[in-house]
Amino acid sequence: MFVRHRIYRLFFMTIFATSCFLCFSFITQPLLLFHKKCIHSFMLSNSLQEIVREIAITGSSTKQPVNPASIEYIHKPLHVCDLIKGPDLLLVLVKSDASNIARRMSVRQTWGNISHPHIKVIYLLGYDSVVQRMIDIESTTFKDVLQGNFIDMYSNNMNKTAMAYQYAVENCVNTQFLFFVDDDFFINIFKINQYLESLTAPFKSKLFKGFIIQTGKPFRNKSSKWYLTREEYPCDLFPTYLAGGAILMSMNIAKLLKSAFPYVKYIHIDDAYLGIVAMQLNIHLQNDARFDFRYTPPMLLKNVFASHGYGDHKQLLAIWDVFLATMYLSSSTDLNKQLYKS
Repeated sequence: MFVRHRIYRLFFMTIFATSCFLCFSFITQPLLLFHKKCIHSFMLSNSLQEIVREIAITGSSTKQPVNPASIEYIHKPLHVCDLIKGPDLLLVLVKSDASNIARRMSVRQTWGNISHPHIKVIYLLGYDSVVQRMIDIESTTFKDVLQGNFIDMYSNNMNKTAMAYQYAVENCVNTQFLFFVDDDFFINIFKINQYLESLTAPFKSKLFKGFIIQTGKPFRNKSSKWYLTREEYPCDLFPTYLAGGAILMSMNIAKLLKSAFPYVKYIHIDDAYLGIVAMQLNIHLQNDARFDFRYTPPMLLKNVFASHGYGDHKQLLAIWDVFLATMYLSSSTDLNKQLYKS
């Protein structure tokens, strides 16, 4: 009797679970299809692909841009891409608020302390009148600042992103790869370098890798800094996109995106915007678990490309020696020696 009761119980539990799954599928799948239809109707992919092809062939397009065609610079890096046309392997572009001076200094003393001729690091800023004099000194001292002539505020996020692509594509023609990263991330340059050196030819030009966000939703709360009106973006889901804190890509992909930017109306959620453009251009996104958007403890940073959660400049300086010890290195000099060997 007891065995029969258990069999009946398992049977009904299975029926219930199956019913819930089917109900969920019947409800969510039509909604997802509806949202995807909205996304596709919002975007004219064939038109954008034609524009990008036209630019590749003729150098310009007959279509009228909806965004600024170029960004004016206040400061440009010196001896990064001006003399040698860029490091021939990797350019790291660190997006930073102009006021985050201490954070940039800590990066320069830790993971960004790179003396390898084939790898360079620059910092992306907008204009902030409060700290502009200090930015002028910073640029003169370190010669690694790319500053655009726009107010450094979140609503101008895409201006900063577009500026980065503009500079890299137009000035760093010898560079194979770009790594876009926020200044509150820790970057394992050694592991990234090893990975890039291991890539074979078919995969190099199509590299567009990071942490994939699926079914991301626009914020409709007016109090949020991520707020988007329906006029700016009418759909309730974004296309699949790479989270913007750390993205690794080939120069070939960067050129395609840069060509398209003037013809797709900006939204200030720059990573979602890149997903919109990538979808229209039929660019394949590649997910990689070595991009950690939560937090990787210092003892485990040797295993990742990038980890979020290192915005405290004192913390970053404190854990640097811990990271080096896990790599069996004693200083940044040793790390640079290893980069030369790899």
